[in-house]
Amino acid sequence: MLPPANRLKKEKEIKRARAGKMIGGSGLLACRAAANDLPVARFCFIVSKKISPKATARNKIKRRLRAAIAAAMPRIASGFDCVLIARFGLAAKNYQEICDCVNLVLARAGLIKSS
Repeated sequence: MLPPANRLKKEKEIKRARAGKMIGGSGLLACRAAANDLPVARFCFIVSKKISPKATARNKIKRRLRAAIAAAMPRIASGFDCVLIARFGLAAKNYQEICDCVNLVLARAGLIKSS
């Protein structure tokens, strides 16, 4: 589960992050981010009705994305707010494929800490 400190909740913060530049993406997932002055990275997940008209399917995708981010959190750089936007086809993927997609998008965006 993603800790509360790493979640974007307020609409104002989410809009600011969505207005940020597109910094990474793949065919299944897009990433928009904006810098913040906090010592943590915060995330929000958007899964539209275009992906699936069923709320249970959309919620399942969001749960899997949260779990993938939580697993990658020790490697993720801090100091930004990020919105991950699901694209068509993500609903058909299993958890491991979603984790791989999240890691790919974060690496393309340069949000993975270098050791």
